[in-house]
Amino acid sequence: MSAPHEMTAGDGPAARDSGEPVRNVTVRKLLRALWRDKLMLFPLLFLVALMVAAVGADLLAPHDPFDQNLRSRNVPPMSSPTSETSSFPYLLGADPLGRDLFSRLIYGARVSLAVGLSSVLASGTLGILLGLMAGYHRGWLDDLVMRGVDVLMGIPGLLLALFILFLVGTGFWNLVIVFALTRWMIYARVTRGLTLSFREQPFVEGAQTIGCSDSRIIFRHILPNLASPILVLATLEIAIVILAEAGLSFLGMGIQPPAPTWGRMVAEGRDYITSAWWLITFPGLAILLTALSLNLTSAWLRMVSDPVQRWRWFMGRPESRPEGDTELATAYSEPQSSRTDIESSEPAHGPAANGDHLLEVIDLRVNFRTPDGLLNAVNGISYTLNRGQTLAILGESGSGKTVSAEAVMGILDSPPAFVTGGSVLFDGNDLLQVSPSRRRRLCGERIAMIFQDPLTALNPAYTVGSQIAGMFQEHRGTSKREATAKAVELMDRVRIPSARERVHDYPHQFSGGMRQRVMIAAAIALDPDLLIADEPTTALDVTVQAQIMELLAELQLETGMGLILITHDLGVVADVADSVAVMYAGKIVETGPIEEIYSRPAHPYTKGLLESAPRVDRKMDSLQQISGAPPNLRFIPSGCPFHPRCAYVVDRCTVEPPPLYEVRHDRSASCHRIEDVMNVN
Repeated sequence: MSAPHEMTAGDGPAARDSGEPVRNVTVRKLLRALWRDKLMLFPLLFLVALMVAAVGADLLAPHDPFDQNLRSRNVPPMSSPTSETSSFPYLLGADPLGRDLFSRLIYGARVSLAVGLSSVLASGTLGILLGLMAGYHRGWLDDLVMRGVDVLMGIPGLLLALFILFLVGTGFWNLVIVFALTRWMIYARVTRGLTLSFREQPFVEGAQTIGCSDSRIIFRHILPNLASPILVLATLEIAIVILAEAGLSFLGMGIQPPAPTWGRMVAEGRDYITSAWWLITFPGLAILLTALSLNLTSAWLRMVSDPVQRWRWFMGRPESRPEGDTELATAYSEPQSSRTDIESSEPAHGPAANGDHLLEVIDLRVNFRTPDGLLNAVNGISYTLNRGQTLAILGESGSGKTVSAEAVMGILDSPPAFVTGGSVLFDGNDLLQVSPSRRRRLCGERIAMIFQDPLTALNPAYTVGSQIAGMFQEHRGTSKREATAKAVELMDRVRIPSARERVHDYPHQFSGGMRQRVMIAAAIALDPDLLIADEPTTALDVTVQAQIMELLAELQLETGMGLILITHDLGVVADVADSVAVMYAGKIVETGPIEEIYSRPAHPYTKGLLESAPRVDRKMDSLQQISGAPPNLRFIPSGCPFHPRCAYVVDRCTVEPPPLYEVRHDRSASCHRIEDVMNVN
């Protein structure tokens, strides 16, 4: 027998994934991600080159953009100059006055970028300030700002700009002022809307309770949260202003000659479109590529400036099975050891395929790729569920309960989550291998899920009746009238009072318990064979918890469906579950019939969970607690992952990961000292 894989706390997967902290390689990761995403790379490279050319136009321009040479008028690209001042060829040809087109394009970029950046800075500052004030203070200020926005948005921007320029005259600063006056409304409207939503958030209310001034709340608490959308909007606005400046210059109302601008160059070349195509083509391409690059860059900035989007983008798209994940699977696999601490105990291998099982999960593994390395959320769990059976999956927060359920449903957010191994057999079909369309049909009709928070799981824009009825319309092709009638029947079935009247109410009009009943009604609409309930009683009072669990038990008795209850509350499932799977650090550490596990646990973690819960059937002077905290899933301890918190730890526990020993034919536990734990009980 080969020696078990030994690991220290520092030998976690992230240490193998990267030899140095991610925080020190942010630039390298950014460049690697850009190289992988060519659609983002090329626009950025173009804009960088454009800005370098604009700033260094005096050094990079091969000719003086104002130098006229009539002997070289309208010469084609790559022609040799006839002037003695420079021998460099006309790379893009010359204009009707013999001026080098390439040099004028470079100087024109300086004008376009300067107008765009200055105008966006001015309009953005004005609009953001007004939007912040209107959204936070509301009242008469909000009405005044928004009515002004409505009026100005109703006037065509170009027409308004032409009118103002006609009154004040043309010129660089006049253009900036005109664009500031005609574009600030966009920023004000977006900022005001976001401020209204953030104003009601708990972190703002918390700042108010500690006595923060309005200005501090606005600029220190709300404004930083607007950075990502405002940055994206500003980038798009630069492109819009550059296009508008080119249009005004084309009409003769922009920057006046002899200053080179792209719009004026297009205007000057339109009379020669057939004889000197380059005069209009290259300035037009410069305008097109700049606007397109800015639009694509705004999407990149959205990901980079938003912390949530940024690290997911760094992780890239899902791959078939990275080599590093194979190594991880080996590192955290359970050894097939035959050594036991009790005479009847032998390693319990993963369940064999059995046609009687409704659901069979075999060695399921899920990793999260984060900026700090790989996080092992689920490390090879196996369990089965039969029709009409209830399985409770217990464990602390972060033990992998919800992630494993999301992997079964196929709703993992990828990236960053990736299923790296195992099988999920539902009625003989491997859900990890079937096509997306086949999986949607299975999950829509035969598998359903109830989420933790019904307020966020229900769409606030639709009535509860339409959301329940949508199940019949989507999967059964039922008419709207018939689907609504079925929705009323389901609401009656889950005991929602006055269902016929409340079917047209919105989620926010229901209490927490009633919203959970709506979720249950939608989940059982198509009579699924399997229902997964992810902490269905979270944030509900004890009375409502009991009602929800009783309702689920009755529905299961009526339909014969299999039920998986995910919870950290042992009392919630005590009366409804048939069997229990206890999870810790992404692994199942004990499984078996609920009566036996509750009366005589075989794993120290299960024993600790039971001792930390209040009991009404016995006198307790105090509740016991499990010392320490769950491990960082990037650095799972060597040996048994529970050994740093275990009162039964011995030297063997620190080096040899325990397999799932079979305590009896339908019960197993992952502990080297099963007999000692059970004898203490």
